[in-house]
Amino acid sequence: MYQLKNSEDTITAISTATGQGGIGIIRLSGKRALNIADQLFVPKNGSKPSSLKSSTVYYGNVIDKKTNEVIDEALLTIMRAPKSYTKEDVVEVSCHGGTTSLRSILTLTTTLGARLADPGEFTKRAFLNGRIDLTQAEAVLDIIQAKTDAFLQVSTNQLKGDLAVELEKIREQLMDIYIEIEAIVNFPEDEIDASDEAKNFAPLQKKIRESKAHVDNLLKTSKHGKILKDGIKIVLCGRPNVGKSSLLNSLLKTPRAIVSDIAGTTRDTIEETAQIRGIPLQLIDTAGMLEPRDLIEEEAIKRSRMHIAGADLVLLLFDSGADLTDEDESLMRDVNGENVLVILNKCDLSQKVDEDRINSKYQHSKVLKVSALKRTGIDALEAAIVENVWHDKHVDSHGLLVSNLRHIQALESCSSSLKRGQSILKDGVSLEFVSEEIKVAVNFLDSITGRNIDADLLNNIFSQFCIGK
Repeated sequence: MYQLKNSEDTITAISTATGQGGIGIIRLSGKRALNIADQLFVPKNGSKPSSLKSSTVYYGNVIDKKTNEVIDEALLTIMRAPKSYTKEDVVEVSCHGGTTSLRSILTLTTTLGARLADPGEFTKRAFLNGRIDLTQAEAVLDIIQAKTDAFLQVSTNQLKGDLAVELEKIREQLMDIYIEIEAIVNFPEDEIDASDEAKNFAPLQKKIRESKAHVDNLLKTSKHGKILKDGIKIVLCGRPNVGKSSLLNSLLKTPRAIVSDIAGTTRDTIEETAQIRGIPLQLIDTAGMLEPRDLIEEEAIKRSRMHIAGADLVLLLFDSGADLTDEDESLMRDVNGENVLVILNKCDLSQKVDEDRINSKYQHSKVLKVSALKRTGIDALEAAIVENVWHDKHVDSHGLLVSNLRHIQALESCSSSLKRGQSILKDGVSLEFVSEEIKVAVNFLDSITGRNIDADLLNNIFSQFCIGK
């Protein structure tokens, strides 16, 4: 098992966000946390912090006892081991949220013997001390970084241990299979009739198939899980002055992009984030010039084409109140595929656009009429975006969704090992090879929960956390 470097140290960090605020928190964890609290905090009741009850909060002053100077008035929270976030003694000082006050108290804790915590070290200690598994530790980071309420719910479910429970069920199934195979290998005369191997191995094959199905069912949730976590990239494209910037503003519900009747107002891509029905979106408004007038516009168009090529969904805009132009025709040749929604904008104007030409070109794409300026048809557009993402499938964010790329890759590898085990068993190769594939599959599951984890990978996971968490 991975061991924590300098686990005897008492660590300290500011746990609230940088900047000014109503409250700031300095957190300490380790064997000397209460001793350090005795030296810097004087409760109004006159008691020593180390003598106070656990899971309680006390009012008093933070004092530098060398100078007898009061640094700030504060609240002290005491959480004794093992009933704390890290399963160590934890002390939190809640003071005024000014930068100077927080840094003064943090400096005092280091002067008294604490060490500045590494990123994510509090959560790493919670994992290594057995309070949470690695899936729950990673859920902490997901909660902090959640962009939508839907993904916050997914992350909260994982923090509760929902994924760990499912993985443990699969692990138990595989360990039962492994033990059964080992028994057959070591005591063949008791377990199998050599004259009818296929028949006797049928139950074993069924058990492996059921375990693989369990793994594959988790993997089926990963597409929607990753969408809720990372969002999708939507690119708005069209010739100049078709209303891309107006549509961007309508989807954002705020006037982010400059809107003008002058063609070519957007000379560079504009990127903003939003959400539609729980789906985080990266919206990109691209430059509309197809014949650049200068080097700036040439670079802008180059970037636009790059974004279109890499988009999860393209919103291709046409002006309903104008005839199709050569620029429109050029775009129709370049932009096609299943990830295109066609938007006939300015539907509030007299209709001139050749709808039959557009419909014939985009037979497999939805064609929607909107007025970005008056927000007509925006609800239908949002519904079409959701449908394109979910493909008409209802996604319950309260259920278990796998969203972490590391977890997905490990589950895919686990499934592949089980598939190889099935093939080996079917081909009548020695059972030792089946046993080895089952063991490899279990190791992949253990890498997800942290039972079996490489030290460098563990450090990489926690390095993504902020300091103080």
